[in-house]
Amino acid sequence: MYEILKSIINSADYSLTQMLDKIDIVWAEGKMTNEQRTELISLAHDNADISGDVNVLQKLKDLDMRVTALENAQTPTEDPDEPSTDNEYPEYVPGKWYYNGDKMTYGGKKYHCTAPSGVVCVWSPDEYSAYWEEDA
Repeated sequence: MYEILKSIINSADYSLTQMLDKIDIVWAEGKMTNEQRTELISLAHDNADISGDVNVLQKLKDLDMRVTALENAQTPTEDPDEPSTDNEYPEYVPGKWYYNGDKMTYGGKKYHCTAPSGVVCVWSPDEYSAYWEEDA
């Protein structure tokens, strides 16, 4: 089963969330070692094509806002088209690009993003818990 999953991952023709679920199921059934599981998870993240999961135009708009804020030596502000909020932990938005230190609320819990600096996280804490830490 390990070889089959590795072959699919190398083809890059899969949904990351579904592949991670399959890896965990096969591992839980005892059909692969911890080392194989770790290898497949890493490979799945490296080969994932998230372009279909992300609204590219919205991401470019978000990026432009961040660059403008940096150029003006200010912190990024909310999207002017979105309602203003003073909430330090806004609701999680599927597909949104989160960066290290970004905060959000998911499933009634508060989280901050722990992705490495410069790395984008587009997954929820359920989908990729390694990039999220729950806040008190």
